[in-house]
Amino acid sequence: MAYQPQVVDAKIVSNNPKNGLFEIVVNLKDRTSCRLIFEKDAVTGEAFATHVNRLLKEPCPICRKDFLCNCMMSYKDTLSAQALQLAGTP
Repeated sequence: MAYQPQVVDAKIVSNNPKNGLFEIVVNLKDRTSCRLIFEKDAVTGEAFATHVNRLLKEPCPICRKDFLCNCMMSYKDTLSAQALQLAGTP
């Protein structure tokens, strides 16, 4: 069975309007927390995710490691779409 992340809660935690960067912390259905770093396109103003960091509160739901891994990067588009739908863009 493939992993399908579901965002339950999303909050904008920082915003820098000068360069168009902002961060959203999301809580997933499986109790995993992640930080998504977004950048706004200078021409269109559309936000897109550049990085995903898993916050080390729970083991990784994919590889079950208790330390840093890059498993969530493959779900960057799914997580960012759900996070922007819940939190919006600043």
